[in-house]
Amino acid sequence: MKRTMLFAATATAALGLTACGGESTAGVGGSFEGLGNGEVTETPEVLLDLTGELVDPEGSVLGTATFSSTTNGTEIEVDASGLTPGDHPMLLVSEGGCTEDAIDSAPVADLPALPVTEQEVGELSTLAGEFDLDLLADEDGTSLIVLPLDDEELAEGAAWSACAAIEG
Repeated sequence: MKRTMLFAATATAALGLTACGGESTAGVGGSFEGLGNGEVTETPEVLLDLTGELVDPEGSVLGTATFSSTTNGTEIEVDASGLTPGDHPMLLVSEGGCTEDAIDSAPVADLPALPVTEQEVGELSTLAGEFDLDLLADEDGTSLIVLPLDDEELAEGAAWSACAAIEG
């Protein structure tokens, strides 16, 4: 008798679980949808991304700078090629467009240095404080500036090695 009751309770619970196969359930990181065959798929959370082309003072494209809003802050990824090997200081400034005056505008944040290899390739992925990406891309824009090394010679009149304009 006890086995029959235990089997009935187990069967009822299993029936209840399989009946939920087509429903969506909210969970950590997004919603989950049960499929008829028992598989569960996750709907990815859409994050706000801003990307700007990293250019040298002459306007040649050297790479990209991407700002991604995450639940832990703003992730900044910089990929570049063609820079002088060494650790290049970077800053985020309040004037967009990578103009000559951008380097003198109000700093938004000091960023870690961009390490550039002997093959002239630089890559950095860092988690910064929280930035309102809508404000970074407002009508004034924002510039990510890669500064030259102390002994680096730049083109006449250039104040930076590379710059990415972040604009809306």
